[in-house]
Amino acid sequence: MGSSPIRALLVASLVALVTVGTASAAGVNGRLVLGAYKPEPPKPKRSPFNWELENGFKQVIPDRVDAARELAVVLVGEGEAPGLDRAEAVFQGGGLLPSTIVARTGATLLVRNEDEVAHEVYAAKLDAFASEAISPRGRRTVKLDAAGDWALADKLIPHVKGHLHVVDNLIAIAKVDASGRFSFADVAPGKYTLKVFHGPKEVGSSAVEVAGTKAITLDPMTLTTGPAEGGGEGAPAEKAK
Repeated sequence: MGSSPIRALLVASLVALVTVGTASAAGVNGRLVLGAYKPEPPKPKRSPFNWELENGFKQVIPDRVDAARELAVVLVGEGEAPGLDRAEAVFQGGGLLPSTIVARTGATLLVRNEDEVAHEVYAAKLDAFASEAISPRGRRTVKLDAAGDWALADKLIPHVKGHLHVVDNLIAIAKVDASGRFSFADVAPGKYTLKVFHGPKEVGSSAVEVAGTKAITLDPMTLTTGPAEGGGEGAPAEKAK
């Protein structure tokens, strides 16, 4: 009986700490302008063989970007990054979700396979992410100790592609929907850089300042179609200022 007041006090203290931590944070919302974004497809070194094509017959080039799957919207800057010690990607519908993966240096990436076929994903020139078969409903983990960016490929299903960015000063990763709307929850006060990645390319960047607890709505962001920022072969990631 005597321990009940102590237990109640501990619970109350924990709740107070959590409340203080989130009371000084704000939501950040925005929208990517997708209508004018027409990125050029990468030029292959050679024409693909039939077995490398998704439909086995003709190469299909989408006329619009799948924002929820292909775009990653993140904040970089100084400060703590709660919850970013782990990242996740899923094989679903014959492809990677998301196909553009951004993780903080030191995080562990969990790759799950929800497809009915096996996948053997790997990152070119990243020893920690060597090829390894993942059976249906299986999973694997990869420790991401070095910053950089790498192309992802699947030895068993060649049309499956992706890209991995490992960033030293990653603070938050937004949820992005099919229309390009994105949101960050509980961002601590501070000055950040918002970055948008599409595969190997950085296609958007802007300064963001969070000053209080009121949610912020950013101006719509137009994406660029310039050259790739990363080399995709273990190129060191440039630290955002």
